[in-house]
Amino acid sequence: MSERTSGGRIGEPIGRLSNKGYLIAMTIYMLVVSAFTFKAGGFLRLDTVLLFMLIGGIIIGGGRTFLRDWVPFVVLFLAWQMLAGYADNVGFKAHNESLVRAERFIGFGHIPTVVLQEHLYVPGKIHWYDIMATTFWAFHFVLPILYAFMLWVNRRGLYWKFVNSLLFLSFAGFLTYMLFPAVPPWLASYWGTIPQKIYLIRDIVLSQLHFGGMSLSMLIKHGNPNYVAAMPSLHAAYPTLVFVFSLFHWRKFAPIALLYCFGLWFSIVYIGDHYVIDTLAGIAYAVVSFTIVSLIYRYLEKRREKLVLETSQAVEAAG
Repeated sequence: MSERTSGGRIGEPIGRLSNKGYLIAMTIYMLVVSAFTFKAGGFLRLDTVLLFMLIGGIIIGGGRTFLRDWVPFVVLFLAWQMLAGYADNVGFKAHNESLVRAERFIGFGHIPTVVLQEHLYVPGKIHWYDIMATTFWAFHFVLPILYAFMLWVNRRGLYWKFVNSLLFLSFAGFLTYMLFPAVPPWLASYWGTIPQKIYLIRDIVLSQLHFGGMSLSMLIKHGNPNYVAAMPSLHAAYPTLVFVFSLFHWRKFAPIALLYCFGLWFSIVYIGDHYVIDTLAGIAYAVVSFTIVSLIYRYLEKRREKLVLETSQAVEAAG
């Protein structure tokens, strides 16, 4: 653990900017990147984000360190993305009617998605809030990736803890998709389980605005899509993990993360992507994943401290 890097010891900052200065610089940087991406007719994708983060890492003098720290995480995450597409091939029956009943219970006899769309959505017309909801949905994974990058620059030890929590959460979701395939509200409506029409608003928005580039990479784009991977909602879980992690390790960022969470939670229910119960499950998965990884880190730290103490005592006894 004494290895040196261009940014100092592992756990030390990569860059030399203050936290406030860095946050301002990164915000401006990513706004510029986002503007160019939108102008080109697409949303930020994982491959695009990683490319610009690599450029940022090189600028602050940590390009080689960036590759060493990020390649394992990216490889594991892409592997998870590909596996997640095949989770529904295991053979378990997709849960549909039971989720509709649970959602009606939560909504006091109503399906929240149906209520929201009946009051807000106008078929054939796109409102500003439809675009906002689609944007919240589209950036659900960009936020934790950028958050991980900010941790990597300022506190690399926390970067590792965060990405381990993110991977734990992702694979926990994959196992659940495999054992408990769940039908989303738009598909339940299409199958007739929900009699009211539920529109998949984000697809409509993307189509009418001629946006593309939603896949994380060409590898993911041509993978096997899983249409019954609604429970838990990782769209809800990823930003929630950022918020919970910030509460314990970066409180100044917590209000920003919480605001995004509220917008995202509302959006995924409104656009027909998830039930409220999926969203609640995603929140719970994020909290549990963070807790488990934190306990593992605490155990390993205590074990390391014990070994250091025993070694020190042995040296003193020998002297």
